[in-house]
Amino acid sequence: MKFVFTLITALGLLAGATPAAEPLNTVCPISGKPANPAITSNYSKTVAVCCNRCKAQFTAAPKGYLSNILAATAGQCPLSKKKSDPAITVTYSRQVAFADAASKAAFDAAPDKHIKEVRQ
Repeated sequence: MKFVFTLITALGLLAGATPAAEPLNTVCPISGKPANPAITSNYSKTVAVCCNRCKAQFTAAPKGYLSNILAATAGQCPLSKKKSDPAITVTYSRQVAFADAASKAAFDAAPDKHIKEVRQ
């Protein structure tokens, strides 16, 4: 049975299956009230980095580089501060839950302003 599970897991990875998504936050980043998992928004921001080493660093721990991604300057790698290569990009993405529709609307209007407030 263990062999079958390992084989299924390996086939899923070969087929390009993505790992499980990060759990939703439990507190609304706008209101501070308990988040409703039925009210969500997807946040995504893509920036260019300078090299595959920076890309690997980001991929290993994307949450650690959120501030860098938000402060990214066009033409500059947000990790090393060297000149970025437009052909090498990284994307920070996160599904965010909210307490109510008004909080979701406020987030959607200015997601970069509120994404740092998202906590587990």
